[in-house]
Formats: sequence, C-alpha cells, structure tokens
Amino acid sequence: MLFRKRRRREAVPPPVRTRAAVNQSEPAAFVLIDFDMMTKGAISTRKGTRIRQYCVTVGGSPRLVTSGDTVDRETYQALVAAGAVAPGDGTAPEPGA
Repeated sequence: MLFRKRRRREAVPPPVRTRAAVNQSEPAAFVLIDFDMMTKGAISTRKGTRIRQYCVTVGGSPRLVTSGDTVDRETYQALVAAGAVAPGDGTAPEPGA
C-alpha cells in the first residue's frame, strides 16, 4: 500500500484565467490598477519604485488598493465613483500608448 503506483490524472481542469475568458461579452471580472490610472492617493516609494495607495469602502468594508494590484469589478467601480481612478473600459492602458 505504501509503494503503490500513482495514477495519472487524465482530465486536468483549465486554468482560472482560461475559464474567466470564455465569455468575452461580459466585462472582465478583475481589473489591473496601474500607477498612471490612479488620480488620487498617497504616493510613496517601495523597493525603489513609486507606488500610489488609496483606501475605498466597498460594501461596508475598507479596502486598501495599491497601484499594481488586481481588484474585482466591485472595487473598481467604487474607485471610479470616488474619483480615484479615471473611468474607462476597466483595462490597463497599453505600455507606450
């Protein structure tokens, strides 16, 4: 029993991102918050790079959002309502654009 040969799993579930990207008609479930997207917040330096932090209340609980974080749609909409993020389609801008 201790030295039993393990069976290989044939059906491996797809990654979470693949499952989330199946329905492209709905907006993305998660949004990447870039430093340039944020218009409000405290600016500080972490490991030699500048970051911006902003606290927003979502559903009665405070959430601290740092630039570079990936947040859910509900938090993104609260950031837009507070004016901390410029409203857009909910995706990070392309680098160099």
